[in-house]
Amino acid sequence: MKVPIAALAALLLVATCSLAEPHFDIVPITCCFSYLQHPIPRSLIASAYTTSSRCTQPAVILVTKKRRKLCTDPQAAWVQAHLEHFQTLEY
Repeated sequence: MKVPIAALAALLLVATCSLAEPHFDIVPITCCFSYLQHPIPRSLIASAYTTSSRCTQPAVILVTKKRRKLCTDPQAAWVQAHLEHFQTLEY
């Protein structure tokens, strides 16, 4: 009796997820319209990620340990150094 209930629950979960899939187009994305001009010490940064390709201007968002998001120029050498640092931590 427990197996059919678990199977039904799993089936309902899959059905719910598949219904939600088309709504990913309206998920808000973070884009940057200007860059922070001065370097931020790595000790203040908790993580870094690039913005979506849907954004009109490419950017790297640095997230501080206080959860503040800072838009930075992906071409800046200091930003590239931060990105490389965080990518090496992932592997």
